[in-house]
Amino acid sequence: MYFVTLVKFRKKPSKEDFEEFDKLEKEFSKKGLKILQDLYTLGRYDNVMVIEAPDEKTVMSFLLRQSHVVATETLTAIPKEEARRLT
Repeated sequence: MYFVTLVKFRKKPSKEDFEEFDKLEKEFSKKGLKILQDLYTLGRYDNVMVIEAPDEKTVMSFLLRQSHVVATETLTAIPKEEARRLT
């Protein structure tokens, strides 16, 4: 499954916060979570991530572990080829 996560920092992230993010990403990769794109943005959101994961619970657990630093909005996504077959 694919997920698009919009991220807004609650506070200015520290070096330790970034180290924790990297550690969590490594930990959750063992559970099948893969960050396909991790982009910093201008505008309303600070970051956009495209995540591949086996299910919603894995993504939710990953994001909740970071909720003291970031607020997120996550969208479930499917590839356009699959979406076009639905019509």
